[in-house]
Amino acid sequence: MITDDSAYEILQVDKTASSEEILEKYEQLKSAYKKVRADTEDLRTKLAYQLKQIELDDAYLYLKKYQKL
Repeated sequence: MITDDSAYEILQVDKTASSEEILEKYEQLKSAYKKVRADTEDLRTKLAYQLKQIELDDAYLYLKKYQKL
């Protein structure tokens, strides 16, 4: 379950981050995770980064719904 603290930690931003900073970091991480998934041939790595991307999306949606986006 996503909490305030875990959402900020997943997105790698401070609690004082603005909406723009959160969105920028979200897009940056999402792009990086997609690149790793596309560039690797290792199935475990692909799955690990797919899970990280799902967690990232969950954190973003949590903040969008409950916090500051």
